[in-house]
Amino acid sequence: MLQERIPDLNKYVEPDRVRREVYTDADIFELEMQRIHERAWIYCGHETQVPRAGDYYAVQIGRQPMLLVRGADGKVNVLYNRCPHRGNMMCGDRHGNTGDFFRCSYHAWTFHHDGRLKSIPMMESGYAGTRYGRDNPDCSMKRAARVES
Repeated sequence: MLQERIPDLNKYVEPDRVRREVYTDADIFELEMQRIHERAWIYCGHETQVPRAGDYYAVQIGRQPMLLVRGADGKVNVLYNRCPHRGNMMCGDRHGNTGDFFRCSYHAWTFHHDGRLKSIPMMESGYAGTRYGRDNPDCSMKRAARVES
């Protein structure tokens, strides 16, 4: 376990400074990701950053690129900034407006603002008999575990 490889973090904090290893050591970084970014509430943004339907704001939470987006229903959603099909980033700009839906630039899959799959090009002919389709939740954009406003 990672904690065993870093037995005493106190040795890195001195009365007058924090040692450089705290900021550069890969094991300490991994421990920080596990204990802070993967367990705690993280501030993603303010709902005023996405005032209109389709407005999005891209952020980085820990190692994950995320999107804060206002849906057509007025609700704010937080989604992973990745297409579930091949992992392509959905929005490359820091902020903007997606219009009525997200469209992946790789294979043109489209998604509602809440991340649900909208359509797959050639769904009936190209993906017939496969696991790809609207009924499979793995085909939708992944949502943040919990979102509060």
